[in-house]
Amino acid sequence: MNYFVKAILLSPLLFCQSSLADQWQSVLTNSKLNYEVTFQGLPIDGRFTQFSVDYSPAEKLLVKVAVDSADMSDDELNREIAGVDWFDVGRFDQAVFSSNHLITNSFVAESNSKERFIAEGSLNLKGVSEPVNVPFTWQPDAQNPDRATMSGELVLKRSDFSIGIGDWSSGDQIGIDVRVSFVVEMQRQAQELNN
Repeated sequence: MNYFVKAILLSPLLFCQSSLADQWQSVLTNSKLNYEVTFQGLPIDGRFTQFSVDYSPAEKLLVKVAVDSADMSDDELNREIAGVDWFDVGRFDQAVFSSNHLITNSFVAESNSKERFIAEGSLNLKGVSEPVNVPFTWQPDAQNPDRATMSGELVLKRSDFSIGIGDWSSGDQIGIDVRVSFVVEMQRQAQELNN
């Protein structure tokens, strides 16, 4: 009986320790965060060069993006999207996605197993916070158990975040839908557990 009671009392602690021991962080040099918009029906690609991803399996996904790192491979376009009508980076220099609710979407059992999840959370961008679901695939590195790849794709509406206001708000020239894709290399972080 005493053993049973101890097991019940200790199990939450053991679960917490196990979770704390499994923290992952992005490796920026090997990661990509891209977006695609349409201009007069034709796709135009862009990317963010500065961002971080923190992930604790079954617990949280936190993504921080330096908005002023948006790059469309054109200096004039980059100056335009940094302005008030678009990202307004002078006032809002960071976008944050935060989720504490991860759902296992499906699981494929194979030699290089992939796990598919949906992170339900909120995206704070340009001072606006909206609920967003981020589907992603988690694929462990077969050669290195401390490395994995997180990848996914979703579509956001720029109008939900007041991006492209004024003359750009109609979507006639620049489409409302923004396709976001990411391939992020993740590194397991060493954690010290208290006994």
